[in-house]
Amino acid sequence: MEREDLLGGLEDAGLTSYQAEAYLTLLDMGVSPAVDVARNCSIPVPRIYDVLNELEQMGYAETLDRETLHARAREPAEFVQDLHERSDRISEVADEIEERWEASPLGDNKMNVTKRVETVVDHAEDLIREADSSVDLALTDEQLVAYERALADAMDNDVVVRASVVPTEGIDLAAHPVADLVTEIRERPLPGPFCALADRTRACLAPTTRMPEPYGVVIDDDIVPFIFRWYFQTCLWEVWDTVSRRRQDQPVYVCLEAFIRDVYPLWWDDAMISVTVRGTETDSGRDRAVSGVLVDVHYSAESARTSRPPTLLELAGQATVALWTPNGTRTVGSWGALLEDLEARRVTVDAIELPAP
Repeated sequence: MEREDLLGGLEDAGLTSYQAEAYLTLLDMGVSPAVDVARNCSIPVPRIYDVLNELEQMGYAETLDRETLHARAREPAEFVQDLHERSDRISEVADEIEERWEASPLGDNKMNVTKRVETVVDHAEDLIREADSSVDLALTDEQLVAYERALADAMDNDVVVRASVVPTEGIDLAAHPVADLVTEIRERPLPGPFCALADRTRACLAPTTRMPEPYGVVIDDDIVPFIFRWYFQTCLWEVWDTVSRRRQDQPVYVCLEAFIRDVYPLWWDDAMISVTVRGTETDSGRDRAVSGVLVDVHYSAESARTSRPPTLLELAGQATVALWTPNGTRTVGSWGALLEDLEARRVTVDAIELPAP
C-alpha cells in the first residue's frame, strides 16, 4: 500500500495528519530521536514533541528519556484490532444502507428498477390488494401462498385473478391452499420470471434467479404493461393446462381474444350469446358497462374466415366484437382499442341459447 493511502487510513481511524505521519515514521524507523522523526516527515521540529506526547497518551507510542527525547511505536495489536472492528462495523453499515436503499419505498416514476427481487415481489402484493378488475400472476406455489391475504382482498373486490404457477416437486396445485382464492390456476413446469399485472396499468417483473445480477422492474404506465400482457398471455398462460378453476355462476373473461376464440364456434352455429362488457369508452375515457347480444366478430385474418375459431395469432392485430343493444349496435375492442366504441376490460357471459336442432 502506498504511504499516502496508509496516512489516509490512519486519519480515517481518528488520528490527525501529524499524528499519522509521526506514527508511520516510528514504524519505519524504530527507536529514534524525536528530531530525526521530524526530519523524516513533514512535521516541524518544534511541533514533534507535542505530537509524540499525544501519541503516547493515546497508546500508540512511548517516549524514552535519554540524552535527547527518543520515541518508538508501541505493539500495534490493540490498535490493529480496533481498526478491524471499525472496518467490520463500517462494512456492516454500508451493507445495511444498501439494503435499506433497495428496500425503500418506490417513487412516483413511471418505471422503477431495483436490484432486490424481494422489493418487486413485495410490491406485487399491493398491486393484488389494490386491483379493481384483473390480476395476472406468474410465480411459484410458495409465492402464491405468501399472497393469501392479498388474494382474499382481491376476491372480496370481485377481481379476476389468473395465476400461472411453477410448482415445487410433489405439490398438487389443484389442492393448493389458496386455490379457492384464485379464479384460475394453470400449471407451468418450466421456471421463468416473476410477473404480476394489475388493471392493465401496473406491472412487476423480476427475471429468473439464474441471472448473474438479479434485478426487478416496477411499472405504472398505460403503454408498457401491454407488452407484458402479451408475453404473459402467449408464453406464461395460453400454452399451459388449467388445474384449478374457482366455481363461478357466469364465465368471465379479462382477455377479449380468449373470449372470441372460445365462443366463436357457437356464434358461427347461430347461438345467441348474451354478454355484459365492462370497459372504457374510447372517445370519452369514461368507465361503462354495455349488455347485448353478440352479432358479429372481426379480426385481422377474417378474409379467410371459416367455422374454425381464429387463433390467438390471428386475433393479435385486431379483435372486435359487435353487440346488439337496445340503444343500437356497439363495437367492443381489446386492450388499446381505438376504432371501437368500447375498450373491454371484462366480458361476462350472461347466457347462451343454442339454435333449435
